[in-house]
Amino acid sequence: MKKFILAFVIVLLTFFSAMDTLWANTRLNTLLTTEGLNREGIPITFKNEFSLSDDRGVQYYVEWDADGEKRDVKVKWFDSRDRLINSLTLKGFSDNIVRDYISFSTKNRSQVVIPKDTGTYSIYLYIGEELIGISKFRIIK
Repeated sequence: MKKFILAFVIVLLTFFSAMDTLWANTRLNTLLTTEGLNREGIPITFKNEFSLSDDRGVQYYVEWDADGEKRDVKVKWFDSRDRLINSLTLKGFSDNIVRDYISFSTKNRSQVVIPKDTGTYSIYLYIGEELIGISKFRIIK
C-alpha cells in the first residue's frame, strides 16, 4: 500500500513539476528533482527547493515507457546565471530511467562546478538532439 501511495504522489507531483515538459517521440512518465533515492533507486520525495547549508545536493530522476530502443540522452544542468554546472551524456542508452546528481560539497563524475549561488536552476533533458523536458528548482542558503 505504501508503494502505491508513493507512486500516486510521484505521478501527481510529476504532473505539476513537468509543466514545462515538451513532448516528442518519447513520452515521459516521471520528471522530478528529489533529495535522494531509496534502495530500489526510486525517488524518496519530490522536492524543488534545496538549501546549500542543509542539503547535500540535488537528485534528478526521469522515466519514460520502456520500449528497448537505444537512444542518445543528454542531461545538462545550468545555474541561476545560465552557466553549465553538470553534463551527462549517455550514448546508445536502452534503459528507460535516467538518474543524475549534483553535490554541494564535492564534484561527481559529470559535475563541472559545485553550486555556490542561490536562485533558480534548470535541468535540460535531450533525447537525440531534441529537447524533451526542462525541470527547474531553487537553491537557497
